[in-house]
Amino acid sequence: MFRKFYVGLGASLAFFILPAWLLQPDALSFAKLWCMVGIGLLASLTQPAYSPLDGDAPPEDRGTARQLIWTVYLTMLAGVIECITLRYPQSLHWDTLSSVALGVAVAGALFRAWAVAVLGRFFTWHVRVQDGQRVVSSGPYSVVRHPSYTGAWFLYVGALVFIHAWIAAALAAVLLLAAFARRIRYEETLMLKVFGDQYRMYSRTVKRLVPLVW
Repeated sequence: MFRKFYVGLGASLAFFILPAWLLQPDALSFAKLWCMVGIGLLASLTQPAYSPLDGDAPPEDRGTARQLIWTVYLTMLAGVIECITLRYPQSLHWDTLSSVALGVAVAGALFRAWAVAVLGRFFTWHVRVQDGQRVVSSGPYSVVRHPSYTGAWFLYVGALVFIHAWIAAALAAVLLLAAFARRIRYEETLMLKVFGDQYRMYSRTVKRLVPLVW
């Protein structure tokens, strides 16, 4: 828990607070910027411990964990820079859209946390199958096959809409979806290899990321 807290705090300060301090120090007086730090901490605390350098990834992971974390880091950094340079100070004023977007981001984080909790010790940062693991189809896994990715997508895109970083939000929406799709391909290849027909039957009834769509 402490490791996740310190990693989350360090990343949040580096990607949200430091750019503001360097480029627009007055932005540090706005609550929305500090809310972004809170979002970063929430994201870190509700997922398995990880390392941004990701030096212990197994071959099956194919670098997907590293791709995901740096896609998040760089789009968040781009969003903060966009927020404090292109639309400052309007981007940091609180409005109805900000409240809705913050709600979406928090809901995404909680949905992801639910997925982590249901899978328990079998939820891992890397693509791997552990001893004793089984196909789980309850809770959020009855809605989509990869609820943690669905939740993360809403979390990070919602956070960027929250600070009115439209360009970064559009980039994150596309790049995160591409990163998730690549990871799902390798993850499901492994799941089919290990669980065979059990996972194949589950895949026929539950969509990957979007209910009834994909």
